[in-house]
Amino acid sequence: MKNTDIYVTCPEFDTEHFHLRLVQENDAEDLQKCYGNPIAQKYFNSDNCDSDFHYSTVEEMRACILGWLSEYKQRHYIRFAIVDKLSDTVVGTFEMFGTPNWKFTHYIDGGCLRLDILPEYEKIEFIQELLSLADQKFLELFHVKVMVVKAITEAIERRAALDAVKFMPYELNSSEFKYFYARVVE
Repeated sequence: MKNTDIYVTCPEFDTEHFHLRLVQENDAEDLQKCYGNPIAQKYFNSDNCDSDFHYSTVEEMRACILGWLSEYKQRHYIRFAIVDKLSDTVVGTFEMFGTPNWKFTHYIDGGCLRLDILPEYEKIEFIQELLSLADQKFLELFHVKVMVVKAITEAIERRAALDAVKFMPYELNSSEFKYFYARVVE
């Protein structure tokens, strides 16, 4: 991968079912269906965040997206929109951040991956597809040697996908952060 500044030009990716790109303000209506869905919300990782990511209105979702875009401009993280290629709708987001905003483990070069997606996409095949992309691209792109992602006990499909992509259960250095898996490159 070319050595480009990801905070100047956000990369885009394609998998079999999805196109990933930087979130846009006009994604609010689609994303509110995800962030207003109580089933989807239970799988979100809002650890160390200012919000629980529950948005009842499109206006609340739009404000959140503007916040994500501001964080991107400040070089804190990238929040990718996950676009279903077949329906051309945004079905969730994929966030990644790494060093220097990483402070969770003894790894200096670490990163955190957040996957928020509609319940009908919380299936092993879709999650494995997205995690494989992250494994192939994000470690190098974000210059990290460890990438963690949260999967609560009830997230059976997500945990199976994590196993399939060689993520291992991982204890973070704080008792408040639980249910994490990691992909470690030594």
